[in-house]
Amino acid sequence: MPNLPFTLRQLEVFESLSSTRSFRRTAEMLGISQASVSNQIKTLEDQLGVELFDRKPGKRPTLRSEGLAFLDDLRGFNAAAERLADHRRARPDEGERSIRFNVLVGQGMFDAYVRRKLDEFHFRHPHIELEFEAQLPFGQLIQAVESGQFDFALINQRADRPTHSAFRQLAIVRGGVFGHRKFAEGHDLPLSPDVLNSLPFILPKATSRQEREVMRNYETHGIRPRHIVGHTQYYDVLAAMLDRGIGVASLSDAILPPAMRKDVVQLYKLEDWRLIFYRKVSGGDARNDIVENFLLSSVLDDPDFPAISRGDRKLGTGLPGQ
Repeated sequence: MPNLPFTLRQLEVFESLSSTRSFRRTAEMLGISQASVSNQIKTLEDQLGVELFDRKPGKRPTLRSEGLAFLDDLRGFNAAAERLADHRRARPDEGERSIRFNVLVGQGMFDAYVRRKLDEFHFRHPHIELEFEAQLPFGQLIQAVESGQFDFALINQRADRPTHSAFRQLAIVRGGVFGHRKFAEGHDLPLSPDVLNSLPFILPKATSRQEREVMRNYETHGIRPRHIVGHTQYYDVLAAMLDRGIGVASLSDAILPPAMRKDVVQLYKLEDWRLIFYRKVSGGDARNDIVENFLLSSVLDDPDFPAISRGDRKLGTGLPGQ
């Protein structure tokens, strides 16, 4: 197989932007942020070595000649993919009737690791439907799992909190206040709380439970932000703001894109984060194992996932007695 200089996700974003000529509308259609659309297109252009769009402030993006040619070839690519897909059995046998699983996943894990592998999963397993609910790692996520509405959960939890008996720990990743290395100039790392307090901070969505929880945790470390420069509930937007040096924020380094980890550094260590996993049913339908293996491998086998330790990965361990 050729080593292609693009991903299927990048092609999807490119095709949508070519049609809408709007970063905002493309983001809404695909369920991602405008910053993510921009980053996908920029990465695609960098990997191809050509500019596909003319982008000027205040004007809609327009396809350059290279972009028009790429779009034309993409249509041929899509047609070939549809012909390949036609080779699958037209009718599933009795053991392949469609099944749906509800999955609770941390927003950062979903955006950074799971979402971009879903196209391959759906191609290989057309009779398995995955319904995702992506949430921030705050609030009542454990209670949501206990309610029984989810078949699987892959979420982050602060490592200073006890792990619920229904979950197993997969990995530990670093947590802290991260920001552009320019904020550390003239200081030793980690920065002191006094130095941190003078920096511009980015917080979760204003007046939300997430913001209150972050502020309470800051308080326990003597961190009292005096200058708030923005609020966002989107991890890709937050990472982009850190990379541009707009401010600093509390997060785990697992959600930082690899290209940013050179310039965005841990300025102050907070509690590490656990990646924990839940599966409702053990044994039974083998498709439970397929989904579990997909969720775990999407994160743990990704070379960009910066685990500082790893835990239990044994398949097929659901809640006791189920």
